[in-house]
Amino acid sequence: MKNKSCLLVAILASLILSGCSGSGSNSDTISVTDMLGETIEIKKNPSKVACVSRTTYDLLIAFGLGDKIDGAYKSIYSNPWVETIYPQSKNEYRYKYEEGYETFLSRGVDLVFAPEKYIADGLKEHGIKALNVSLYGNPSFDNYVYFFADLVTEIWDYESVRTKADAWKDKVKTAIDTVKTDIKDVKESKSLFYVRGDKNKGIGYTDQVGSFTEFAYRTMGFDFVGSRMDTNTPSAEEIVSENPDVFVFGGIYQNTLAETIKTTEPYLNLNAVKSNNLYTIPTGFTMFEQLSAMTPVFFYDQANKLFPSVCSYGAKAMAKGLIKDYFGTELTNQQIEYMFSGKDAEGNNLA
Repeated sequence: MKNKSCLLVAILASLILSGCSGSGSNSDTISVTDMLGETIEIKKNPSKVACVSRTTYDLLIAFGLGDKIDGAYKSIYSNPWVETIYPQSKNEYRYKYEEGYETFLSRGVDLVFAPEKYIADGLKEHGIKALNVSLYGNPSFDNYVYFFADLVTEIWDYESVRTKADAWKDKVKTAIDTVKTDIKDVKESKSLFYVRGDKNKGIGYTDQVGSFTEFAYRTMGFDFVGSRMDTNTPSAEEIVSENPDVFVFGGIYQNTLAETIKTTEPYLNLNAVKSNNLYTIPTGFTMFEQLSAMTPVFFYDQANKLFPSVCSYGAKAMAKGLIKDYFGTELTNQQIEYMFSGKDAEGNNLA
């Protein structure tokens, strides 16, 4: 009887040490490489992470790691959809873009996902583990679409995280492949100008080569005008000289900017304005044109709008399902309609 009791105790101890969830020991370390190719040694399965890089926050939650997040870049929380979709967000810390290293030390953060090299380097100088996860790839974003999902499964070795990350990758790949197949016979080549509306910087605020946005619209066969610009804030004269066939507006100021272009010189005589080839991009937990949990929906939604003769996907139903699966919140059909119209859950403009 005594031997059986000892055996039972040994088995239970083994389960506790190995982790019933299938995870490794939190005392382990692992070498990981960020988007800049810089490798650092970090704690495996960190329990307190700061998402200063915007493209990391919602994906961590979607992959089942929301309880590991200490806080995120403060501008993320200015979007009312964040608290609607993920109420736990109200308890998280709001980090500045260039937050002082003292804050991370005082909060006992294990790992920082930083948006730029100088930020990551500055933190590492003070002994803070930081990885660069940027909105831009070099020389393009083509090889970075699945980078963060793969990085997450390196850092956290939970089987449930790998399952969710792999499922997200499959959805993104399926969306890209499906859209490319369905539009392959559309012969007309068009130029497209993306108006970035996370800030109200006017029509001349866009993305350039290296961005996920440029990758996405190039993948859909468009000539992405921003890729030829020397700056992400081209002048009105530069935009007019390009005379884009299509304008797409994203971010919380999308409706404001879509109206601005219709009433502001020198844009009034552009072909896209006169023919109303002006389209918006949904903004939910994040801007859909940002690499995120909603990336597959982004491709389906934009294909529906830009190629209506050949594309008719159930983007809204998919968004509703993914929000339920990833964030545990069930939105109404009316709320989804608002989301796809650049409005908040009550139907007000986001900005």
